[in-house]
Amino acid sequence: MRRVPSALLAIVLAGALTAWLGMYETGLPMAARSNTTVPLWRLLAMGAAVVPVVSLHSGLADVEVVATGRLRWAQRWYLVVAGVGGGVLYLAVSALTVPPSLLLIIARSWPAWLGLALVSGMVVGWRLAWTLPVATGSVLWYWGDQGNAHYRWWEFSARPSDDLPSLLLSAALLAVGLVAYSVTPWRRRRLAFWRSRKR
Repeated sequence: MRRVPSALLAIVLAGALTAWLGMYETGLPMAARSNTTVPLWRLLAMGAAVVPVVSLHSGLADVEVVATGRLRWAQRWYLVVAGVGGGVLYLAVSALTVPPSLLLIIARSWPAWLGLALVSGMVVGWRLAWTLPVATGSVLWYWGDQGNAHYRWWEFSARPSDDLPSLLLSAALLAVGLVAYSVTPWRRRRLAFWRSRKR
């Protein structure tokens, strides 16, 4: 169905870029100040986390809309292997130069980016699953920084590694993504059918 090695290779390459360039900082506009810098590892971690979901896109997307349970089963296993395996590979390669405290932040933000990509993929299609994570990242990076390395409670991609609200938010975003993924077209039709019968 999908090529897991291709997705994992893209994630490993993103991990290598993170190990090589991740500590460099790039200038971005922020609400707290006119301009500040964001380390590249934050951008690369988001990009790597959406790869498993974006790679669900297929040239047969129109046919897969009416797919059987067997395809959905294979798709779920693909997401588990590429999502979890990709996260482990990304962290392992990044660990060559990235400090452990930052690796914990990346590991905490991975489920959130994955969940946002799942929601986006279900709404606008797998090929464009990156749109909601990028939009969310733009909001996080613009309004999340309060200056002096202090971040708002909802900035899950930068707060300290032991921050509980960020962990809970990341888990909640993954749960929302999994729920969105489970709402297939035939389940939506079935819910609409049962609602019309109750009236």
